[in-house]
Amino acid sequence: MQGTRCKNTGCKTQYQGPETNGETCTHHPGAPVFHEGYKYWGCCCVKTIDFNAFLDQKGCTNGKHRWVQKVNNKKVACRHDWHQTATQVYVTIYAKNANPELSYVEANRTVLTCHIQFEDNKIFHKDYHLWGVADVANSGVNMVSSKVEVSLRKADAVAWGKLEDPKFKPEPEPQDLDMETADHPESSRRG
Repeated sequence: MQGTRCKNTGCKTQYQGPETNGETCTHHPGAPVFHEGYKYWGCCCVKTIDFNAFLDQKGCTNGKHRWVQKVNNKKVACRHDWHQTATQVYVTIYAKNANPELSYVEANRTVLTCHIQFEDNKIFHKDYHLWGVADVANSGVNMVSSKVEVSLRKADAVAWGKLEDPKFKPEPEPQDLDMETADHPESSRRG
């Protein structure tokens, strides 16, 4: 809708039509920090004591405009560890009150994906690129109130040096996973 302000922090651009989507959004991807009277963005750390100056700081990152607010699910880190026996590898994710209806664990022989929604709106998501090879057909998941435990059967009865392959180099995560309508706010209206 025309006049909608970009939801990225530090950007003051208003939606004027589809041409606005082509403009560069200069914003702050980091969280605001308030410490000992100073105000600054965690991404660029330009400190000030004046709140209005803090709000007027030009963004430090270029990207795409976001016209709708992000869903309130919060990606968080969870404590997780692993151990092994001669035939099994156990991955434990300490996420209290995991919701089995909104969580999933997927695996193939070399990648374990855990997407755990817990404590209402917190999300832990991690792709483990495994050190060894798993026998997925004989593996399983157990969710209890205090944790999620994944049991991976080893395809070969050899010791794994680590849980994850240290040679794997992940691609950087995209900054914004908004729906297609985020770029086109007018397309969300039905005629």
